Amino acid sequence: MAEVREEIDRVDRLIVPLLLERLQYIAQAGHIKPNRSAVRDNWRVEDVVSKAKSVAEQQSGNQSYIEDIYRHLIEWSINHEFGVWDMAHQDVSEG
Repeated sequence: MAEVREEIDRVDRLIVPLLLERLQYIAQAGHIKPNRSAVRDNWRVEDVVSKAKSVAEQQSGNQSYIEDIYRHLIEWSINHEFGVWDMAHQDVSEG
């Protein structure tokens, strides 16, 4: 069991930096989008989920697992991006 846990920890050390990098791009999007309603793009959500499931399929992996994780990741990211957008446009809306 210790070896399995070591491997899980190794994979986590690979995943976490990538998730943090992804979050930086989410923040950039929050600064770029012209209006708050552009933050949630349902077409894009489905596009990202579809691409992730396709990668899982190519790897002979569990697509349902990947879809569940990505839907949660995307929803969290959208909420974060709303916060970034609000902060970036705070002065504009108050002026």
